[in-house]
Amino acid sequence: MVLDLTAHIKDLHQSKGISEELIIKTIETAIKKAYEKYYGTTENLVIRNDNECVLSVFSKKEVTEDASDDLFEISIEEAKKINKESEIGDSMLVPCNPEEFGRIAIHSAKQIILQRLKEIEKNSLFSDLKAKQGELIIGYIQRVRNDAMYIDLGTYEGILPKKNQAPHENYQVGERIKSIVSDVKQTRQGAVSVVLSRTSPEFVKKLIEVEIPEIYDKTVQIFKIVREAGYRTKIAVFSNKEEIDPVGSCVGQKGARIQNVIKELEGEKIDVLKYSADPKIFIENALIPAKATKIIILDEARKKACAIVDDSQLSFAIGKKGLNIKLANRLTDWEIDIKTIEQAKEMNLIEDHFQKAEDLFKEKKTEIEELNLSSNIKELLLANSISTIQQLIELSAEDIKAIIGSNDEMTLELKEFIEENFEVVEEDETEEVTEDGQIQDGVIYYQCPNCGGNITEEESKCPKCGVEIAFEEEAGNEE
Repeated sequence: MVLDLTAHIKDLHQSKGISEELIIKTIETAIKKAYEKYYGTTENLVIRNDNECVLSVFSKKEVTEDASDDLFEISIEEAKKINKESEIGDSMLVPCNPEEFGRIAIHSAKQIILQRLKEIEKNSLFSDLKAKQGELIIGYIQRVRNDAMYIDLGTYEGILPKKNQAPHENYQVGERIKSIVSDVKQTRQGAVSVVLSRTSPEFVKKLIEVEIPEIYDKTVQIFKIVREAGYRTKIAVFSNKEEIDPVGSCVGQKGARIQNVIKELEGEKIDVLKYSADPKIFIENALIPAKATKIIILDEARKKACAIVDDSQLSFAIGKKGLNIKLANRLTDWEIDIKTIEQAKEMNLIEDHFQKAEDLFKEKKTEIEELNLSSNIKELLLANSISTIQQLIELSAEDIKAIIGSNDEMTLELKEFIEENFEVVEEDETEEVTEDGQIQDGVIYYQCPNCGGNITEEESKCPKCGVEIAFEEEAGNEE
């Protein structure tokens, strides 16, 4: 028996979307069932598929003188009609006659094929829809029943349950609506149910991918999205390219890019912030629109932190009904406590956890590190315990040579730097002060015996009181 099913298989493939291979296997299964139902066995059944959609069905029989078992044997006389070279003892494939199966067996095979094709169609639809899970789709509201919206998606229908609808959103039958495929289920009877959602963070992500090319091509990546549908969404973003501003890329000029997403979400507030691996920075960013004064890590192992805010920022940090801090906790995966500056002082949080740590561990640069010298010279100076400017200008030429070594270029740079930036004053040898006089700026002054004013040796009278003065030279002692 030769079954040319090309036309039927092609039609099923195109109309139902079922693969040709699966259709052929289904038909083979039906033939086996019919053969077994009629003959009681499939032991000697052979089905060949040599030409894609063309099936050949045979019974394998042994050639005998007189066939005593029509199912497994064929007489030499009948065998030669099929193949003139047949001999007794040969095994040969005898084509089956469909009419031999009987009307009941053939009807049974047709039922099996139809039933199996329906199952395949359902499974194929389920597989196709399951592959769409998480995708953004557009449909039209067909009807509303028990607060659930049934969405016409073309070749299938989706359901948008009440719990997956954002508050404050109102739609009418026939209206166009966007959503994502949240789940695809299949009942025991094979029926497929497509569950849609407009409340999940994934829905916001898909909307952003459409509006922001940098998100779609992963130039900017989303670290995490948390959402209270209908009220506020927080999105933490980052980029592996330093020159890219991840927040600016998402928000757009004057908020143009993110406004399209806000519009689709019926005015829901969206905070786009920069992700940081540093928990302090990440927590501070997550609290926007509030501005935190300090972030204190209370218990790193348990992920507990305190955000200190000014009184004017307290309501923003907490948010309406605690929503802002709730979303910040979920976004950072930290338990964040909000305190005002006064509350933090009363609890000694600032002193105990911030000021002491800052004072103790804050790295201070030395005077040498602040100078405009090459890093190699500064390293050599610090290695030789030269950390202050005073120590630097006190270096002699021999000291500089000992520190720098034979590198003339570095030696010259250091000497020129000292000469250009510092004035080195050499102290003169101390002059001996006479009994009656004192030295000021290298000049010897004597006191006037009348008024006590200062008089130099060149003056003949006191400039203060006018009394005439005469200086006498002492005779030197002869040796």
